[in-house]
This record gives sequence, C-alpha cells and structure tokens, in this order.
Amino acid sequence: MIDMTPDGRFIEAPRPSLTQILLRVLAFAVALCIGAALVWTAFLMIPVLLVLGFAAYVAASRRPTGWGR
Repeated sequence: MIDMTPDGRFIEAPRPSLTQILLRVLAFAVALCIGAALVWTAFLMIPVLLVLGFAAYVAASRRPTGWGR
C-alpha cells in the first residue's frame, strides 16, 4: 500500500526507535539460542537412543521363548 497525500507527496512510515530495534535484536538472539539448544539436544540424544535400542534388541533376543521357559 502506498500512502500519498492529495498534493502528491508520499507519507513516510515512522522510523523505529532505538528501543524497538534493540528489542527485535534481543528477540532474534533468544530465538537463535533456543534453536541452537534444541539442535544440540537432538544431536546428543541420537547416540543415546541408538545405544538403548541396541541394548533392548540384545536383551530381547537373549530372552527365552515359550510358555514355561
């Protein structure tokens, strides 16, 4: 949308204050830190889950089968 006065001049949007700019930068930094923490958590959990899955497979394969065994 272009805002124009009747005499043909354009209305300029108000510029954000320094406080608004700093709050936007802070919000971006917080979101970036949360995203990085989630990625690192996923990278740390994958090997743990693989080891636990392998241990469960070994435990299930060594369990005796049948009703009375």
